Amino acid sequence: MSSSSKTGAEIIVDTLLAAGVRHVFGIVSIHNMPIVDAISRTDGIELITARHESSAAHMADGYARASGNLGVALGSTGPGTTNLMTGIYESAFSSSRMLAITGQAETGYYGKGKGYVHEADNQKLMLETVAGAVASPRNVGEVGPMLNRVIESILSGRPQPGAIEVPIDLQYAPCSIAVPELRIADPVGPEPEVLLAATTLIASASKRMILVGGGVSSVAARDALKAFAEKIDAPVFTSPNGKGAFPLDHPLHMGNAMLRPPIKKLLAEADVLIAIGTRFQAGTGGIRIKMQLPALVHIDIDPHSINLNFNAEVAMVSDAKVALDALLESDYEKGDAEHLEKIQSACSETNALFRERLGPDHAKAMDIFAEYLGPGEFFVRDSTIPGYNWGNTLLPIDHPGGYIFPTSGAIGPGFPIGLGVAVATGTKTMILHGDGGFMFHVGELATAAQYQIPAVIVIFNDGGYGVLRGLQSKQFDGRFNGTELHTPDFVKLAESMGVSALYADNVDEFDTQLKAAMDVAGPVLIELNANNMVPIDGVVPAPGSHA
Repeated sequence: MSSSSKTGAEIIVDTLLAAGVRHVFGIVSIHNMPIVDAISRTDGIELITARHESSAAHMADGYARASGNLGVALGSTGPGTTNLMTGIYESAFSSSRMLAITGQAETGYYGKGKGYVHEADNQKLMLETVAGAVASPRNVGEVGPMLNRVIESILSGRPQPGAIEVPIDLQYAPCSIAVPELRIADPVGPEPEVLLAATTLIASASKRMILVGGGVSSVAARDALKAFAEKIDAPVFTSPNGKGAFPLDHPLHMGNAMLRPPIKKLLAEADVLIAIGTRFQAGTGGIRIKMQLPALVHIDIDPHSINLNFNAEVAMVSDAKVALDALLESDYEKGDAEHLEKIQSACSETNALFRERLGPDHAKAMDIFAEYLGPGEFFVRDSTIPGYNWGNTLLPIDHPGGYIFPTSGAIGPGFPIGLGVAVATGTKTMILHGDGGFMFHVGELATAAQYQIPAVIVIFNDGGYGVLRGLQSKQFDGRFNGTELHTPDFVKLAESMGVSALYADNVDEFDTQLKAAMDVAGPVLIELNANNMVPIDGVVPAPGSHA
C-alpha cells in the first residue's frame, strides 16, 4: 500500500470524523474488524462496545436525538445486521439521524449462495425496509463516495436513518481516490405562494391555536416559535415529542393537552390550527382518535406527513425554524382574548384533574423527578405506565427534544436509548423503565459499568407488563395471559455487573435514593416497588398488589 493510499476501513473512519462523529456503538466481528481497528487508531472517535447489536442501534438513536448529530451503529453482516433492524426501525419512526454500518461477504462470494459465513444476499433489501438511503459498494473506490451520499441523505430534510454494507475485502483493500467533502443541503424554506396563503389565513383568523411536534427540536426553533406565538397571541400545545419546544413558564404554554374533551371542543370552535413539525400520529389525534379541526396550516419538512391524517388548507413543506422566521415577517392583529382565556382555564382545570387522577404516590414520584429537570436536561422513558400517564402529560420538560421515548411504542428500548443520550451529553440522564421492558436489554448494564455512563435507571417494578395487563383486563373478561413475569432481584443483578444499585420500597424512600444516585458519577440503578404505590385511577394493579 502506498503512503498516499488508505484502506476502505480507514476511509470509512475518516469520513465519519469529517461528519463530526465522536462515538460509534457496536460489536466487533470478523466482518468489521478492520473498521474497529481503524477507529482504535483514530484520535477523536471512541467505540462503545455494546452487548447486543439491537442495543447498539438504540444507543446510536438516543445519541442522535440528544445531540442532533449523526449517531452511528456498527454491526456484522447477517445476524449482526438482523439484530440492528429494530433500532433502525425505531430511529425511522422517531426521525433521528442514525447511520448503520454493516459488513458483508467478500465481493467474490457475494450473491453466489455458497454458504459463506454470515452470508446475507438480500441484506441491502432488508435494510431498505427500515432505512432511507442504503448503499452497497462493489469496489473500494465506491466506499467513500457512497458513504458520503448516505450521510448527506441522513442530514438533509426530515431526519431518517441510513445504512451502508461494506464487503470485508473492501475494508482491507487500499485506495488512493480522495473522498469528496460532505455537502449538506440548506434547510428547505416555504414556497412564496404557500407562505402568502398561510399568512393571509392566519391574519384573517382571530381564534388561533398552535400545535408543535418533534420538528421543533432546537433552541433556535423554540425561540422563533415563542416570538411567533407572542405575535399572534396564540396558545401553544405540544405532542409528546414536542414537549420542551415552548417555555414552561410562559402563559401561552398549554402542554400536551389537545386531546382532552374540553380542549377538543375549543379546537372545533377555533378559526385556524397551525401545526408545526408533527405528523399527527395516533397520540396527537391521528387515525385512531377523531378530532374536528378548523382550517389547518400544516408545516413539516416531510411532504409525506402533510395531508396524511388531516387535510390541510395550507400545506407548507419547510424546515420549522425557516418557516417560523418567514411567518414572523408579516403583521397580524392580536387573537381573540376570550377564546384564549377559555383555553387557559380549561388547561388549568384539566391539569388539576389529571394530577388528582394520578393519586398521591405517582404525583409525588413525578415531582421527585421534576426536581432534576431544569433547562437543558434530558429525560428518557420506556413504554411503561408512568410514562404514558404522567410522563407524556404533566412531567415538566423545558428543553426542546428533552423528552425522549420509543416513538414506535416498542417495549424495551428506553434503557439503551438513555445510555446513548448520556454518552452524547456527558451529563446525568434519568431513565424511567418498567421491569418487563428492562429485561429486553439488561445486558447493557455491563456496558454502562464498563464506560461509567452517567445514568440513573429507575425501574418501576410491578412484576409484569403493566400496560398490556390493563388492556387484557378490559378485553378478555379480566384474564391475564403472558403479562405476569418472574423478575430478578434487580439490585443484586446490577451490582453483579458493576453498577451501583439501590432499593426503594415506597415513594418516600425513592426520594432519598434518587438524591443519593444523582451524586454518583457513574451509572446507578434504583428499583422501586410499584406494587406499594397507590395505583393511578383507571390503571389495573398487579394481582396480589399491596396498593
